Amino acid sequence: MDSKQLQELFGEFLHALGLHRPEQVPTGFSLTLSEMFALLALSTEAPMSQQVLAEQLHLKKSTVSRLITHLEQRGWVKRVRDLHDTRMFRLQLSDAGHEQASHLVKSLAERHQRLLAALKPDEQEALAYGLSALIRVLRTV
Repeated sequence: MDSKQLQELFGEFLHALGLHRPEQVPTGFSLTLSEMFALLALSTEAPMSQQVLAEQLHLKKSTVSRLITHLEQRGWVKRVRDLHDTRMFRLQLSDAGHEQASHLVKSLAERHQRLLAALKPDEQEALAYGLSALIRVLRTV
């Protein structure tokens, strides 16, 4: 495979995912990918600092600050004083945020299950191998 073939395949992959089409966002959601990843992270590991969230999402602290402000405005995230250091705040999901994250997890799981069901077992293994390799390379380049 040459770089032109990779570029074409990657472009086709992104188009097939439909991330550029709002109707492809999981049912009932109108979120950016950053918002989706933030909700998912906070649903499993909250409370956490903005810095930890920024590290997990591989985003700048200023970007995460704006992201959290937006999620707060939607009523999904709240800042809670750290019990050990009252100068610090920790992020956690509100009840509405937990509900949204739970719905998101369910919607994504159903979509991924449908995708996997359409693949043969050897294709599933090849996909896992190839995506793992691609992720490793993308994180080092």
